[in-house]
Amino acid sequence: MLCALSVRKLKPGAYDDFRAAWQPEEFPSALRRAYHVRDVSDPDVVISFGLLDGDAADIGSFREEVADVEARRQAAMAAHVDELIVDGIYEVVEEVVPTAH
Repeated sequence: MLCALSVRKLKPGAYDDFRAAWQPEEFPSALRRAYHVRDVSDPDVVISFGLLDGDAADIGSFREEVADVEARRQAAMAAHVDELIVDGIYEVVEEVVPTAH
């Protein structure tokens, strides 16, 4: 499994516009789910991550599949972002599931 992860500091109050710009024209075929989380002490800090089927060997084909759409998304999102802190695709190496209480 892969995790696409970005941490952004948005322009003040720009979340709704950022979220609209983030929405892809079509979701990648490997995407299983995505989340947006906000810092409780600074709601302009947003972490976006998505879980994708595949492993490190699939990153190149995934990037190729989304290249055109991703360039447009990144340009649209940039208008609402003060700082891109982290942006990458990571391999999930372990899932931790708590035992039942």
